[in-house]
Amino acid sequence: MAAINRAWSVLGDPGRRAMYDASLRNGVDEAPRNNRATASTATAPNPQYVRPNLTPARFPWRFVLALVVLGTAAILIIGALTDPAGPAPIDNLIQAGSCVDIDDQRQEAFEVPCSGSHEAVVTRLVPFDVACAPGEQGFRDRQGMGQVCVVLSER
Repeated sequence: MAAINRAWSVLGDPGRRAMYDASLRNGVDEAPRNNRATASTATAPNPQYVRPNLTPARFPWRFVLALVVLGTAAILIIGALTDPAGPAPIDNLIQAGSCVDIDDQRQEAFEVPCSGSHEAVVTRLVPFDVACAPGEQGFRDRQGMGQVCVVLSER
């Protein structure tokens, strides 16, 4: 607390502040150490005062670059050594390219695995108020997101 009071007394007095700034330019701490000291009474310079190094710290670019290279290499090696994922599971979110079966009673399309038998492949999804292109047949998406336009396989 005493150091804070001393600093405030130096910074609050323009004369003391000027002396302190001048001492920093000279590299010597000549700021008054006594709260009762005035601008006219200066204390002796402190020979043990070392001016701090004011150069900014360097960013470790080489270290960061090495981490990026090692991380990239690790990802590539892990990707090369692992087996590719199998077919995507059925998530009932129909998109272009999904294999579907048709519920004839409800006129709805629902997703099925492409590895098994399926009635159609979805070419695109459209809103309810848009018609499918010629050669495509429209069915309701079971999720209620719109219509799926499909090209029917032979049943």
